[in-house]
Amino acid sequence: MVQGQRTRKLEATFARRRQLLLVVGLCVWGAIWARAFYLQVMNRTPLSDVADRQSDRVVRLAAPRGDIVDRRGRLLAINVERESFFGYPNRETSAQLLAAKFAPVIGSTPSHLAAAWEKRSGKYTPLVRRCDQPTARLIRAWKLPGVHSTREFDRVYPCVQPDITDPVGFVNDAIQGASGLELMYDRLLAGADGEGVFLADASGRRFSLDPVPVKPIKPGSRLHLTLDWSCQSILSEELIAAVEKWRANSGMALLMDPHTGAILAMVDYDPNGLGRKARKNRLVSDVMEPGSTFKLVTYAGALSDGTISLDRRFDGGNGQGEFSGRTLHDDKRHGIVTAAEAFIVSSNVATARIANLLPPGRLEFWVRRFGFGDTTGVDLPGESRGRIAAQKHTEFNIATLSIGHGVAVTPLQLATAYSAVANGGYLVRPHLLNAVETAAGRVLPVRTRGRRVLAPEVACLMQKIMSGVVREGTAKVIWDPQYPIAGKTGTAEKPNLQTHRYDKSKYMATFVGFYPADKPRVLGLVILDEPKPVHYGGYTAAPVLLNTIRRGAAGDESDLRLEDYEFPDHLPYASAPDSQVDWTRQFVEAVGPIVSVMEARAELSDEPDTGEDQPAPPWPAPSVGGDNGWNRLVGTKSEKTRVAAPFVETWPDLTGKSLRDAVTTLRELDTQWEVSGTGAIVSQDPPAGSPISEDRTCRLTLR
Repeated sequence: MVQGQRTRKLEATFARRRQLLLVVGLCVWGAIWARAFYLQVMNRTPLSDVADRQSDRVVRLAAPRGDIVDRRGRLLAINVERESFFGYPNRETSAQLLAAKFAPVIGSTPSHLAAAWEKRSGKYTPLVRRCDQPTARLIRAWKLPGVHSTREFDRVYPCVQPDITDPVGFVNDAIQGASGLELMYDRLLAGADGEGVFLADASGRRFSLDPVPVKPIKPGSRLHLTLDWSCQSILSEELIAAVEKWRANSGMALLMDPHTGAILAMVDYDPNGLGRKARKNRLVSDVMEPGSTFKLVTYAGALSDGTISLDRRFDGGNGQGEFSGRTLHDDKRHGIVTAAEAFIVSSNVATARIANLLPPGRLEFWVRRFGFGDTTGVDLPGESRGRIAAQKHTEFNIATLSIGHGVAVTPLQLATAYSAVANGGYLVRPHLLNAVETAAGRVLPVRTRGRRVLAPEVACLMQKIMSGVVREGTAKVIWDPQYPIAGKTGTAEKPNLQTHRYDKSKYMATFVGFYPADKPRVLGLVILDEPKPVHYGGYTAAPVLLNTIRRGAAGDESDLRLEDYEFPDHLPYASAPDSQVDWTRQFVEAVGPIVSVMEARAELSDEPDTGEDQPAPPWPAPSVGGDNGWNRLVGTKSEKTRVAAPFVETWPDLTGKSLRDAVTTLRELDTQWEVSGTGAIVSQDPPAGSPISEDRTCRLTLR
């Protein structure tokens, strides 16, 4: 009986224990499920982020930079795929070990790299970028945990010459624009980088070979330039040959379409400079005294104002002339010469006499009218405005300004001014970008317009005497009937920075010209810095342009093909193929009787020509009851023949226009404005049709 009671107690004890174990097991099991529910459902997002941070590796996916091509599609700047390595210092491999391994590859010291990479502990860090294949194989052989490779792009310039500073420019180590067009259009070229993710274990070994994109790549846009690399190559070769032949310090040259401002070639060569690694292009950033090439402004202004005619005679002073008690010299002795002859032989004295016939401030007006003292708007960084010094109005100051002394201009400003003669009177904006092609294939053309600065009649006469410079004047050494060029030479003394005087042994030799002389298609500028032993622009700089034209027009292997260049539709003579460039012929046909009178002046004149300077009437000359500007322009008298009036700027009709449209119009005329009120324009002062005065200010009333 006692044994039975003991047995029942033990069974009850075991039953209670089993129940307790069951309850404990159910509690534990419930706790596990509750924890699992909490982790998997309630707290899923934070834990997922932790897991992602531990296993996911985020890497930058480099966007390909846009290509740069010339006007014929030649690749000037392209991308080449390279291998780069990155890691997360102190996550799988210590920063000290990474620094010790990569220091010899990068060319740095382990201590420097370790200090830099310690600051990026656990963060994405580029270790070496765009390495060559042998270096990439070496790094992969190390098998360092947490060191991964990715593709990046290197910038390559397949056509450029290392010793030439060209407008394309270059990029820095981060593949960001550092100079030239690469810098100017960096935002268009760069695109936008993407991001990718790959999986790795705790030791940093990849589970996936290629990153999974999580942020798409946006490739950069392709730039289509106005440059023709055939022109660039030919001009570079000829300029380098001239610098070597004449032992010049350096040389600069460019070719452009005078009708559109499209730059076809731009070469900056300094044998002692940085070549392509130069961060500035001296054609747009550096200034110089233009010398005799600046006489274009004096003659064009005097002809436009009707102050002179081309056959009016001036005293060359036998090589010297007195102005404000100071003597101005010529390189050669010239006696009595016509205005045209003075330009052809580049007489300083005769040019100074012409400039002093202009009313006070008028020469400065024409200087600014041609764009000097302001930027041209070219799409290159670092453009200089030049400098026009404010001087007291004296005969000598006017004389020196008329021959290009005391004024600082950029070579591109000079070329742009001469384009106005070549294209019939328009000052166009020089540019290098022709079109932008987006990654989606959309092409966005770039358009440019010009503003009229010369009447076509004046441009015609200037073109005529510039042809004479090459046929019989200071550039006659390059006269070739097969390749007729019109232009102007310049030989400017360089200033001595120590003595603050001109150095009689150092010169800048310049030539600006266009081809063909009667139907200009291409304009060229060539500058040589201190050529020796001959320093004249006609002998040293001018042959560079002639040789370039010869090689291009004759079908050189580089194939310049001048006939391919198109002309803009905003010019008045571009309505038909035959009239696109032959504006001279159109003008002669339109005013043929006037030109005939000019050529027959000797027969029509009642008075003998004494060869003495005649006083000029005040500007503007009256158009009724006596000689007007056009009479003097063509060299005849009003009572002998009926002629047209001179070109005079007048105010446009702005009433009824919005302020935005009116300002756009006034900016094209290079004028100022004053505004009162709001709304649309109801009146203007001066009224529409009245001549633009010297202050060039229009007062607008809005309501």
